[in-house]
Amino acid sequence: MIPGMIGKKIGMARMFDEKGNVVPVTLIEMGPCTVVGVKTSDGKDKYDAVQVGYSSVKMDKLTKPMQGVYKKSGLKSGFKVLKEFRVDKTDGIGVGDEIGADAVFSENMTVKIIGTSIGRGFAGAMKRHGFGGSENSHGQEKVHRRPMSGGATDAQRVFRGKRGPGHMGNAQVTVANLKLVKMKPMYETGQTEAESAGKTPYIIAVRGAVPGKQNSLVIVEKM
Repeated sequence: MIPGMIGKKIGMARMFDEKGNVVPVTLIEMGPCTVVGVKTSDGKDKYDAVQVGYSSVKMDKLTKPMQGVYKKSGLKSGFKVLKEFRVDKTDGIGVGDEIGADAVFSENMTVKIIGTSIGRGFAGAMKRHGFGGSENSHGQEKVHRRPMSGGATDAQRVFRGKRGPGHMGNAQVTVANLKLVKMKPMYETGQTEAESAGKTPYIIAVRGAVPGKQNSLVIVEKM
């Protein structure tokens, strides 16, 4: 089975553990994901992997190259997100199969989550890197929030990685060792558990904060 899935961040909430302590959690809507392609070590790809799609969309909303990917797989609709997961073996997995969160995750499991941090635009060094700034005493002029020197004269350049003002956020962030506290299926009205197997999205509660804003896409993987 695949080691992870694609989901959508709903927001944060709080739960109570067995001792009555408050636990901050992030709610994520997981799956279902559809298998778009299967790669095997015996074929031309030389490695085992499964490609899954999330959030179906009409073909005419996609670029021509992506339309070709889905049409080659024999699928009638495309997906907003396509992700490839490496696996040990691909036995029992076929194109078009729908994989639910209950087939991949379970409660009390440790996971890592990959998301895109909230963009803050252009930010100064104090906000971006947490610089303390200069003293607000007499004699200070126009240097209260400056990042100060960019480097020595001898180098004649600013070294890569120098901390200073610039674009903040909107970058890929991975948070590891998060505990999956709770899982709950989102059944439709009158639907039984057997009828919804592999087709129903799940709400999972992960302890702690997850990068990204509400409704942003995240990738959840088993540790």
